[in-house]
This record gives sequence, structure tokens and C-alpha cells, in this order.
Amino acid sequence: MWIGLRRTERSGMRLSKDRVDDAIKTLELGRVVDITPLSGGTSPVFRLDLSSDVSVVLKSYPDDGDKTPAREALAARQFLAVAVPVTRYLLIDETRNVLPFRFAITNCLPGVAGGSLKDHRDIASLYRQTGGLLRTLHAIAMPAYGAFGPDGIIDPVSTNAAFIRRIIEDAFGRFAAFGADTHVSARLRAIIEQHFQSVTSHSIGAVFAHDDLHPNNVLAVEDDRGNLVLSGLVDFGNARAADAVFDLAKCLFCSEHDAPGSTPHILAGYGEIDHPSPALAIWYYTILHRMVMWWWLRHVGVIPSATSPSDLMDRLIETGDSTAAP
Repeated sequence: MWIGLRRTERSGMRLSKDRVDDAIKTLELGRVVDITPLSGGTSPVFRLDLSSDVSVVLKSYPDDGDKTPAREALAARQFLAVAVPVTRYLLIDETRNVLPFRFAITNCLPGVAGGSLKDHRDIASLYRQTGGLLRTLHAIAMPAYGAFGPDGIIDPVSTNAAFIRRIIEDAFGRFAAFGADTHVSARLRAIIEQHFQSVTSHSIGAVFAHDDLHPNNVLAVEDDRGNLVLSGLVDFGNARAADAVFDLAKCLFCSEHDAPGSTPHILAGYGEIDHPSPALAIWYYTILHRMVMWWWLRHVGVIPSATSPSDLMDRLIETGDSTAAP
């Protein structure tokens, strides 16, 4: 349910061709012929078909929040030396002078979202390619752990333990603020503290973490044999410098919810997990990802109240009521 929603409260946005022409004129790619809304993203996204027979993407950004064009552009620049088909940022504008919102213009990657291909006969191959892509991302070393800002890593820390401790405190604080059950929170806190040292003390170092890699954020095309080929990676709004297993756990968590059965294929494509207790580490980090996802969905109103039915909360309750780790 929640992966597919992607927040569309501004999906009724209409754009004037003349205003968009003004916004992109410095690119010298011609005039706008057609504007097509695209699905996905935290704010409305549009494909712009231009008179030069080139298509680009216009991505809008809300006024609030920490997801900005400059931040995503910096994240995308980490791939310049890596053969990964990713979004390239051609223009960013945060002035709101030309269009009434912050925006970015990017290249238009080929293919359709992997989430729309669940019934394709070759879907398992796409999941394996997704795992391989994640492994490639994790080969990009970062100088420290932390979130990306427009100019680099914000408030960097040198160890995974310090980075995860920051996430733990933020997650539990927001979990409580949005009305989570105090018993569940206490049990989860006990579990997190019990395994903190054994999980977080091992890390290959800070790497590029997409932090939102799932079937709807990869694109695919069919080759001449009808097999799926991964053709693009999109949406760097959550990207950060983090531990590889932390990011792998987020990928598996989101992908399995959106595409049940994808986990073994993603893991096959990813390869060996560099942690002495990989099952424990993935289980541990998934608890944190579930907590963050729950409070975020409460924040945006997808889960209307703390007592609303939620499979996220059900799974957290199951974990909190169990003392057995993998």
C-alpha cells in the first residue's frame, strides 16, 4: 500500500508551456511541444517533449522539507565515474522566480518503472540486476557518514556506530511524538540496545547509499529477445553516505513489501554481505527502517492515527514481543 502512494497531494498541478519555455531556455533545446505528468516522486514530475525531438524531465520540489534540487544533484554527481544509468541534472532553480516552485531539469531515461513489470516473465532477472546495481553503488566510497546537503555531507561522523546512534535517537523520538505504543517502543529500544555493538561496530566504511532503492525507482526496457534490462536509476531524495548493510536492508524491506518474493533475487544479484552476522544486521536495521517509515507515514497522513491499522506496526509489535534475534 504505502510504497505505491508516493504522496500526490499536488498531482493536480498544471504547467504553462510558455512559463516552462522560459524556465528551460538557457538549455537551448527548443520549445516545449508537450507536457506529460509522470507517476512517482515526492512531488509532481513531468516529461517535457521538446521541438528538438529531445525529452527531458521537470521535477518539482515542495517549499518545506530537506529534499532540494541541489542536494539531489550532488548525490547524482557521485556517479560521474561509474557506468550506472542514472539521472543527470541539467538545470536546477531554487529561486521560484520563473516557476512558482523549486525545480530541476534532468535527462529522460528510457524504460518504465520496474514496479509496473511484476508479471513479466523475466522479472526475477530485473530484481537480480537491481541487487547488482546496489552492489555497484556500495563500491562508491564516501569520506564520512551522514546525509547529503547541497555542498557535501551535513554534520559528518567518522564511524557507523555514531551514525546509527543518531538515527536511533531520531527514530525513537519521532516514534513517540507520533503516538506509538509505549510498550512497543520500550521493547524495541531494549532490542536495539542489546544488539547495537555487535551490529554497528562492523562496517566496510561509508558508501553511497540510495536509501530508497526498490522496483519503482529502477527503470527497465526489453531487449530484442523480450528480456528485461535495467535502464535507469532515479530519485535521489533520500541518498546519503551510510553503511552498505544498512542500505541493503532498506532495499530489501521496501522491495519485498512492493514486490513479494523479490528478496532472494536481489540478494543473488548483490552477492556476499560483508558482515560477520548478516541476517542479524539486516533484521536489526530493518527494525529502524520500519520505525522511520511508520512515523513518516503518520506525518504525511497515510496512517491517520496511531491506532490505525498498519502492517508496519503489526510487524514492529511482533518484533517487540519476541526476544529471539535471527
